[in-house]
Amino acid sequence: MKLKANLAADGAIFLTTLIWGSTFAVSRDVLDHWPPLAYLALRLPLAALLFALLFPRQLFGAGRDAWRAGATLGLLMGFGFIGQTVGLLWTTPAKSAFITGLTTPLVPVVVYVLWRARPSRENFAGIVLASIGGALILAPAGAGGGFNTGDLITLGMTILFAAHITLMGLYARRFDVRQLSAIQITAAAALMLFVWLSLRAWGALAGGLPAGLAREAEPLVWNATTTTQLIYMSSVATVATFLLWTWGQARMPATHAAVIFSLEPVFATLFAVLLRGSAEWSGGRSTLGAILVVAGVIVSELRWGRREVEAEVKAGEAEWEGQEAVED
Repeated sequence: MKLKANLAADGAIFLTTLIWGSTFAVSRDVLDHWPPLAYLALRLPLAALLFALLFPRQLFGAGRDAWRAGATLGLLMGFGFIGQTVGLLWTTPAKSAFITGLTTPLVPVVVYVLWRARPSRENFAGIVLASIGGALILAPAGAGGGFNTGDLITLGMTILFAAHITLMGLYARRFDVRQLSAIQITAAAALMLFVWLSLRAWGALAGGLPAGLAREAEPLVWNATTTTQLIYMSSVATVATFLLWTWGQARMPATHAAVIFSLEPVFATLFAVLLRGSAEWSGGRSTLGAILVVAGVIVSELRWGRREVEAEVKAGEAEWEGQEAVED
């Protein structure tokens, strides 16, 4: 047995996952003051502006292929963020993180559907362990264990996140990290602004929005807390994490990255307890779940060589080259 050599890439994905774990509780706090789409229409454009200021040459000098790849990732992520954030209106941060964590077992399915690339036995075992662990931690027992509207909306977004992780693994190897991160955030920001401004225009023309969307017409509540949270979510949780994520995933298969991402529910629960005082850690069951998640990450590392990486890369690149040949 041998451990995967590129620990730096694992560290980048791990740090990304840790920061993302904090975003569920922070976003839920923001939603106490702001409507979800208005919040995203501020967060992502601010992140896109930061990217434009930091990397103007990479963003504005990108070619057609880079924009096609980045826009695809941006739209997948944008629609996923919309569903995830709206879902938080009806569910808890920890439960939202668990449902989002179901992306982990979906990634190898998407990889197989797109490229017929099978995950290794070690990776598959890691996914199973991590998924069971996440369920033990965050699937509430008793009366609160049923699915609600927020749960179902969040569940529907997991296929978008799985597709995003899978395609990120391909595109991150072909394009500059800064360029790909900047383009996809810019595309997602454009989507958010379009959706939000369309709703505002609809409300103005129709004399109001339907009940489920009426909150989007409310004025935003600005204070020191919401301003700090917006800056954190735009800079650290978006700009920094997407640079780390893109760099790290260029050096590992999508299925391997998905297993590390399965730690997100653990971090989300810890941050929910620390930041919101949520009593969502249910003793021995949750502890066993955390052990299984960590075990899943370790198992996925065992006997991990270049063959799995190369198989997935070759399958994805063959698909990409086939698309380019058709267009030409």
